[in-house]
Amino acid sequence: EVPYPRIVEYKQKPNQPVKAKEGKGTLIFKEFSVDDGDPYYPVPNPANRDLYEKYRELAEKEQGVLFVGRLASYKYFNMDQAILNALELFDAWKAEGKL
Repeated sequence: EVPYPRIVEYKQKPNQPVKAKEGKGTLIFKEFSVDDGDPYYPVPNPANRDLYEKYRELAEKEQGVLFVGRLASYKYFNMDQAILNALELFDAWKAEGKL
């Protein structure tokens, strides 16, 4: 189980305590982005993976709908990865005659 989708360590940051700027410390940000308690990103844990699998099976049965993105793949994508994923899926679906 992943407690945070993103953890970032900063060695140099404006207004950071002096000790950290001197290389004697660091700032660690633990991000968990939510809106009214609903996470913005997929949170990998057994219950969510099981739920995703049920949604994936239902999505495969849908006619005329193609699902893409973080929730469709149950993965976190950076924006460049999201665009690449969409382009690759487009090429695959076009080759399969789904478009």
